[in-house]
Amino acid sequence: MKKILIVDDEQLLLQGLRKALQTDAVEVITVETGEAALAEIASSPCRLCFLDVFLPDMDGTEVLKKIRAISPGTKVIMMTAGIINNAMKETIEKNAHMFIPKPFDLLQVKMLAQRVIEEPGP
Repeated sequence: MKKILIVDDEQLLLQGLRKALQTDAVEVITVETGEAALAEIASSPCRLCFLDVFLPDMDGTEVLKKIRAISPGTKVIMMTAGIINNAMKETIEKNAHMFIPKPFDLLQVKMLAQRVIEEPGP
């Protein structure tokens, strides 16, 4: 079974993405903090991770770098409704699969996720 990890501190976003992405062939895990995301990735690598840039416990770009070190095969899609500075933008461009601004269209994100998890990977 393929796994998608969603990391965000907004409950409604977590619930909406889980509902949109969960299938018989895809398990969706949701967590609200960077630490929980790193623990999840370390225990069981994911094919895809949706990661918010602004988390309550740590900077999402730092979480991104750590995910890349722990699980290089995990594709990370960064997302935010906030403004990102140049250093964040550079880190995202260098380490993330892509960036999507919030709010986003759930149907488009669902199609994107399906395309990414069908690519070769863990």
